[in-house]
Amino acid sequence: MKKRAMRALMILMAVLTAAAAAESLPPEGPAPYPPVSSAVSEDGLGYDDGSVSVRIVPGTAMDTKIYYVYVKISDPSQLRTATAGAPRSLVQTKADAMARRSNAVLAVNGDFYCGHNSGIVYRQGQMVRNVPAYTRDGLIIDENGDLHILPGIGAKDLEAFQSEHEVREAFCFGPGLIIDGKRAEFDYKAKTSCGYPTRAQRMIFCQTGPLEYLFLATEGPEQDQPGLTVPECVDLLEALGTVRQAYNLDGGNSTCIVLAGEKVNAREFKTRDIGDIIYFATLVKP
Repeated sequence: MKKRAMRALMILMAVLTAAAAAESLPPEGPAPYPPVSSAVSEDGLGYDDGSVSVRIVPGTAMDTKIYYVYVKISDPSQLRTATAGAPRSLVQTKADAMARRSNAVLAVNGDFYCGHNSGIVYRQGQMVRNVPAYTRDGLIIDENGDLHILPGIGAKDLEAFQSEHEVREAFCFGPGLIIDGKRAEFDYKAKTSCGYPTRAQRMIFCQTGPLEYLFLATEGPEQDQPGLTVPECVDLLEALGTVRQAYNLDGGNSTCIVLAGEKVNAREFKTRDIGDIIYFATLVKP
């Protein structure tokens, strides 16, 4: 009981500290503050320091282990990206190494943009690549932390977007699966292949509300499990009734969830080296 009371007090102190922090994080580079160790839940599946909360809910679907990862932040600057090397390089490394280097509270794999040479890519407000790819759906994160999915994004689409919003991040994997609350209908054969009808490991990035996000991650054949098709993942997301935007990220052995520096999913299996992560950082100063 004393241990729990002390833990509750430490979390309360962190919450009060976060409430007093009004400054946004600097837009570039690694996040300045490390995760608050006392904010990690005892089961290792949650985190709450008052400025960012994470709740990881494991489950099973289609005989496959899945994870719903719920995230809520206080300021758009807490939603960030990091790359393994210089943004235009082909350097790759493990997601958990990038997460620790970036002071990430929560990190997941990105779109592996360095694994192909097309699409519109921004990282932390800086353009990395501008090679329109009409068979790839774009995902843009704006200055408010809102997700925008642009099917077959081209130069004119980007220009129109920039007339109203700042581009903080832009991804080029896809496809877009739920757009403005509605399931996206398209001919998957006309899209750059993501193994749409194949059961595999998956990572899907969703927004459920202002500064509220959800990741759906699944295991798959690499972990001796069936895995899920993309439509099966969309069925699960639609059943929640809260998803406004949903975008497919790189999957397979790239799929990785890291909380406070520790890998959560498929711990006994290796993940491949990747080029980038999406992560969330704290506002709480040590």
